[in-house]
Amino acid sequence: MNSDRLTLASRNRWAAPLTTLVLVALATAARWFGIGAESLWLDEATSLILARMSVSELVRWTALDIHPPLYYTLLHFWRYLGESEAAIRSLSALAGVLNVLVIAALGRTLFERRTGWIAGLLLALAPLHVWYSQEARMYAWIALLVTTSLWLAIEAWLEPTRWVLWVGYVLATTAALYTHYYAVFGILLANLFFLYLLIRRRLTKRLFWSWAAAQGAVFALFLPWLPTFLLPITVGGGGWVALGMGKPSVAVLAQTAVLYMVGMGRALYPALIRRAAYALFVGLFLVGLWPRKSVAQPGEESPRLFSERETVGFCLAYLVAPLGIAWVSSQLFKPMYSARYMLPFLMPFVLLTARGVGRIPWRVGRIATLAALVGTLVVGIVAQTKMMDKPDWRSWAQQIAARAEPGDVVVFVPGWHAKPFDYYARGAVELYGDVPVPVDQFGQQALDAVAMAIRNHPRVWFIWETDHYTDRDGQVYRYLAEHCRQIEEHDLPLVGRVILFDNSASKGQP
Repeated sequence: MNSDRLTLASRNRWAAPLTTLVLVALATAARWFGIGAESLWLDEATSLILARMSVSELVRWTALDIHPPLYYTLLHFWRYLGESEAAIRSLSALAGVLNVLVIAALGRTLFERRTGWIAGLLLALAPLHVWYSQEARMYAWIALLVTTSLWLAIEAWLEPTRWVLWVGYVLATTAALYTHYYAVFGILLANLFFLYLLIRRRLTKRLFWSWAAAQGAVFALFLPWLPTFLLPITVGGGGWVALGMGKPSVAVLAQTAVLYMVGMGRALYPALIRRAAYALFVGLFLVGLWPRKSVAQPGEESPRLFSERETVGFCLAYLVAPLGIAWVSSQLFKPMYSARYMLPFLMPFVLLTARGVGRIPWRVGRIATLAALVGTLVVGIVAQTKMMDKPDWRSWAQQIAARAEPGDVVVFVPGWHAKPFDYYARGAVELYGDVPVPVDQFGQQALDAVAMAIRNHPRVWFIWETDHYTDRDGQVYRYLAEHCRQIEEHDLPLVGRVILFDNSASKGQP
């Protein structure tokens, strides 16, 4: 009898470390698999350009941008490990792996251990999360920091005498605000839930004042950046969202839900598997919303400050409120809804789905359901590796650099594509990306810029994103066609056209 108890205790002692090791291994493999396969795209090249600046310079630059400086500062130091595609994307992959551990902890705190482990497994293989964990941008980091902030807030409420939890909450929340402004949704959610608890529960004065002090500390630490933060709030987000995407339709919300389930590779899923995945996720999510009659859970590791019904409500608000506020604000003010900004709010969807799995009464049923989920997620990850979503700047920059003759110039419309191009061309050919856009608004000023760009250059490589608001009518192309002789033209997938012009006949005098 005693030997059986010792064996069971030994198994329990090793279960948590082994499960954690498995989650880390899966998350790591998923995020580093094919991490350097595709070229850097515009935003990633911008991240690297900023990271190459001094810290003070990048802080000044981001004060004029829509994203705060913390991620770029981290990348500034991380890039000393290397500047290959895989190297600079690995910073995001690290955040993705850590996020898996934090959501497992959050699921355990809100519900119970099993839900936490299932949530960790689902996030480890979530295609959308893997996607942004392989991109040299701040989205994986804001997802990690918002999750960490909420987890530490709840832990601090449960154990208000542990000062390390309060310090951790303040640091994680402040770091989130300095990483992406959508962190404000996490802070709003935490404060609204605390207000709810204050009304419904007899919270101790110590807990109340500790929370108030924590909010004050976050405010004080963010105060130097507050004036900069207010600018994108008033303009409603980046101009590219307004001009390139416009006001989101109701269908955009459904598309976000699809991304949460199967990621970016939806079109490459076999139709039957894709539909089965939708049904499975939606069904488990709805089951996860349904509260149990019994509040107390066997083997709880911490005192319950709130009921399971309230934790379900918390997760639902965690999911619905940010998406709803961003969508409604995009209708009433300037568009600010972008699927990539919604990555932090994948977490409650995963938590409620995991709870749905955990509520299946039969062990065999739980295992079979979890196996089906894992299978669909793996299909999504594989589908994403097969799809080309980033322009092949690596190939085209190297081709043009190899074929360039002395005096050639590459003109870009829009000009920001010069950033990823130059990462691969490495200065082998002269670039011009200063044509004012949208061209139809700047009119003759834009064409004068083109004239200046091609002056005294015998050949002009024109890289034009055709299906874009910057020059939909093709005014720059028509100008070049009138003043130069077109030699050749190629498709540049996901961008538009690469056109080579001979400008020698005009001797650079348009």
